[in-house]
Amino acid sequence: MTSANGFIAMTAGEFAGWLADLKVSRSITRIQIHHTYQPGYREWAKKPDALYWQRSMRDYHISSAGFSDIAQQLTICPDGTIVTGRSFNTAPAGITGANTGAVCIENLGNFDKGKDTMTDIQHDTIIAVVGELLKKFGLGTEAITYHAWWTASGTPLGTYIASRSAKTCPGTGFFGGNTREAFENGFKKRVEEYMKGEMIDMEELNKLKAELAAMNVKYDTVINRMGREISELRARTADKMIYDYIDDNMPEWAHEGVRYCVDNGIIKGTGEGKLGLDDKDLKYCTMIMRMMKK
Repeated sequence: MTSANGFIAMTAGEFAGWLADLKVSRSITRIQIHHTYQPGYREWAKKPDALYWQRSMRDYHISSAGFSDIAQQLTICPDGTIVTGRSFNTAPAGITGANTGAVCIENLGNFDKGKDTMTDIQHDTIIAVVGELLKKFGLGTEAITYHAWWTASGTPLGTYIASRSAKTCPGTGFFGGNTREAFENGFKKRVEEYMKGEMIDMEELNKLKAELAAMNVKYDTVINRMGREISELRARTADKMIYDYIDDNMPEWAHEGVRYCVDNGIIKGTGEGKLGLDDKDLKYCTMIMRMMKK
């Protein structure tokens, strides 16, 4: 966690703890989702510095847009860095007609179709941040709104209508699209999965994804990493019985990972006894399944 110019930059793993300690005096009822459009990935590549771009956006919002401060509460960058912005105790300047009770999230990039291709780590961090915010304020996914679902004058449309929407924001390619249907079939489901616990060990998964991106053709590194994870899981579960693979008390989010590990011989189902896997084992099963499906 680092800070500069009144902003704090942190990872997804640090965000949950920071948010838990955050005191918010106003009622939060809505989470706004945006993309910055500019700066986009091209600008980011020239200067991959989250705190720099947050300061730059604040300067622009004050000097050119006439805002009193940066518009958004949070910015999520292509490297997965989360940066604080406007105080959570002040309404954002994100969507006309929808700022009261809102938290505004800007995702750095241009996510209209054919423009920036979102990095895996930014993808996962966006899901995690929205999921943590919903949990923090006791909200469901119905509290999420896209800028594209509103007119420039603040009339709610409920979906993206090209001839009426204020903007395409958060992008016509954002998690499959910016329409209500695309949201229901894409982003909403991913956030709900996160809130149920399916997306786990974010730091570990993001380290692996960064490792893959940096390796290019160093395939052996991936195989060795995967082998270590599998070996550790096997060692942890060697003397444990897994009744018919799935126990009634096992959380639903773990079922797919446990089945995958049993079906691929990573762990063995004995068909007798009761579930002997603890929470860490279940997380390993899910993590290994995700790694091996990449």
